[in-house]
Amino acid sequence: MKKPRTDITNESAKFVLNAYRPNGADAQDPVFRAALEQATRDPELAEWFKEQRSFDSLIVAKLAELQPPATLYSAILDGVANRSSARRFTMRPLLSLAAVLVLSAAILVPLLMERGSGSKMMEQYQRANLTMLDSTPVPKLDMVTADFSRTQQYLAEKKAPFLPFLPGELRDLPTAGCKTLHWNEQEFSLTCFRLPSGELLHLFVIDDKAFPSINVGDRFKEMNGWHFKCELISGMLVMFVSRAPMPEIEKFI
Repeated sequence: MKKPRTDITNESAKFVLNAYRPNGADAQDPVFRAALEQATRDPELAEWFKEQRSFDSLIVAKLAELQPPATLYSAILDGVANRSSARRFTMRPLLSLAAVLVLSAAILVPLLMERGSGSKMMEQYQRANLTMLDSTPVPKLDMVTADFSRTQQYLAEKKAPFLPFLPGELRDLPTAGCKTLHWNEQEFSLTCFRLPSGELLHLFVIDDKAFPSINVGDRFKEMNGWHFKCELISGMLVMFVSRAPMPEIEKFI
């Protein structure tokens, strides 16, 4: 007898994992087993599940802080007392439920809107930078220099966001130069580095306050031949972009 198929798509897994409790209490539940196994196999689903659990934990924490007004219960009872005795039994739980829903919505709705808007803005920012590089792989720079410290001095004088230090071995690479840019009424900077292969590695830096409630991943993504990755460093959202092969990029980031 053939074993039943256990294949599960990412969409099916997301449907199941949406009900997964953030404290991990469902880890051994057979209902979630196939979806959890799929999340271990698929990096994209794993990243989504990580963000989902982080957001669920945030909601739980916010609800735990929920403190209804001290007069709420007495106000509900006063309202019920003004109705006929035949309706008291049915109205009391309904009014209590309504009060809880209103207070919960005051917390959840802003969180959901903030989460969605932050992710959407992040995608728009990434696409805007990649589109700019597609149109001109070697951007017209405000300052042309091989000295990283000079690029950062220039950006500081322009009051543009910049990193005073670099991660990994990137600091040993020569630069091509830098420039200041604007997106969504926010100023940000671009510093270009020359990799040994001759390809450029572009470093975009913007204040992370430009994006409400963002959750960046820790992996490189690929779009139209570009490899890109975002990180949060010292209050800045840093975006690395290059067409160089991943093995070369990973030597310096």
